[in-house]
Amino acid sequence: MDSKYVDAFFADGSLRISSFSKFHKHADEQRLDKGEGKTMFVHRTNQRGGQTITAWTIQGANAYVLSTSMRHDQDLLHSFNSDSYIRIKDSSAFGMAIARHIPHLVAGFEGACLYQERKIIKRDLGYIDLNQFQDPQNPLPVIDQKEIPYSGLPLPSNNPKLTDYILSQLGHYSMFLKDKIFAHQSEYRFIWVTANNTEDYLDIKVPEAIQFCEKPSLITE
Repeated sequence: MDSKYVDAFFADGSLRISSFSKFHKHADEQRLDKGEGKTMFVHRTNQRGGQTITAWTIQGANAYVLSTSMRHDQDLLHSFNSDSYIRIKDSSAFGMAIARHIPHLVAGFEGACLYQERKIIKRDLGYIDLNQFQDPQNPLPVIDQKEIPYSGLPLPSNNPKLTDYILSQLGHYSMFLKDKIFAHQSEYRFIWVTANNTEDYLDIKVPEAIQFCEKPSLITE
């Protein structure tokens, strides 16, 4: 980040936490990622004659995100057009300090991003009895056999029980999955999930997080 933001953080803990919706809008190509949080889920099993279920999923609308990097070199600074950085010494303590300032917090995660050519998550969940997702009080088709006109693709399911089940199998994996074109960033990501949809960003002051960080030193490589 720019040195003025680094100075502000070490002065009083000022920090801006972003969101997936903000990543979709960035003008700068290093930060712009319209596919953040979007993943194709594929369940395929050979049990009981075989079964395949596919679904496009979107996660992270209720999450705040802080993107960092495991790289420490001039090339990375230049690619982001930045002149400074914050070095985090204790990532878990740092993340927990910030978590105390996130409204309506539900859960927090941290870890290295995973880069794939195609953002597809494959699972073999065993044969799934689709009857379990039927609601006698609100009969909706579990898998709609109709097709989207002119595309040949199946209509998306509007069955909330099936939707919740698929999302439960994804966990938070898809929020760390990125396109391979961003692999050079070596991103290490902090995610704070909330009970509500997030704004584009959240400005907070976390002076207690300063102790888990170091001020920048000269990068010579």
